[in-house]
Amino acid sequence: MKRRVISFMSLCSFLGINASTFAFDASKIGGDIEVGFKVKDYEEGGASRNFREGNVSLTLKPNKNKGLAFRFGFADRVFNESKNSSKNIKEQSREMSEFYVENLYTFGKLMFRPEIGLKYTDFHNDDMKLDSAKEYRFYPKFTYTFNRNWSLYSRGFIAYTELKDSYVSKNWATGQIISESRYGYKHRLEGGARYTFNRRHALSVAFADDTSGVNKFDYDVDGSQIRFRYHYSPNRNLKFVPFFFKGIDGERIATNGEKKQIQRDMLGVNTHYNLTKTLQLIAKINYEWRNDNTDNGEEGNKDHWFYSAGLKYSF
Repeated sequence: MKRRVISFMSLCSFLGINASTFAFDASKIGGDIEVGFKVKDYEEGGASRNFREGNVSLTLKPNKNKGLAFRFGFADRVFNESKNSSKNIKEQSREMSEFYVENLYTFGKLMFRPEIGLKYTDFHNDDMKLDSAKEYRFYPKFTYTFNRNWSLYSRGFIAYTELKDSYVSKNWATGQIISESRYGYKHRLEGGARYTFNRRHALSVAFADDTSGVNKFDYDVDGSQIRFRYHYSPNRNLKFVPFFFKGIDGERIATNGEKKQIQRDMLGVNTHYNLTKTLQLIAKINYEWRNDNTDNGEEGNKDHWFYSAGLKYSF
């Protein structure tokens, strides 16, 4: 046994790894468990649509006082569609699994929290016959604090995406969908500044850019927004964050090169309430105006409501 221990430590030394990294102390483990749901109701293409989602996530930190964390997530989302108040409801579903690793690095006033991981989606009864999707994501998150009032931040991700049996074209005479695996790039990034007035009040303004070069449809989507958030904490246990996102540029590009302008604005509020020292209630509601310039010249995705709520237990 002694030889095995010596050999293990020698191997770690040869690889440049600190053997103490593998030490296990249950008393130092931290993290959180979150259980919640999401609901979205909207109109699109003359149909009333919605989705219902249940989700759960687990974050584990080998040492609660350090930045290293592992996050696991799972969600089950069901889509329903009905046209002209018809009782014939079309149902689709998808299961989403995620795994991420993040760490925290501090360089003076700069806090860099990179996160990398995989999101896997399994589709069922998809209208475009899509089988599955993989997103290899990287989150280049950081915060730079100038002083007690001013700070800069970034959030969001860049990703390499793989779609299996993705929609390519459709034979409208026979209804047959032609598909193949496709690969591409997407990102959802946001960068902005935050001004903290005092413990209760803060304001943030950010620029966000969203692009998807490969998705289940036969077009690419690009869009930008200016985002305003007001952070209000009437006490230490309650926080409200009303927000308004204004679309400033957006277009949808079909595979044939045809371009259409899109407009997406959003108004809503996030709420965080500490029920106890370890249990937190999280809720969100927002309304989104969408104009995707559909083929018949009418607005698309109108009356777009979104609701979510969850309970987060920290340990």
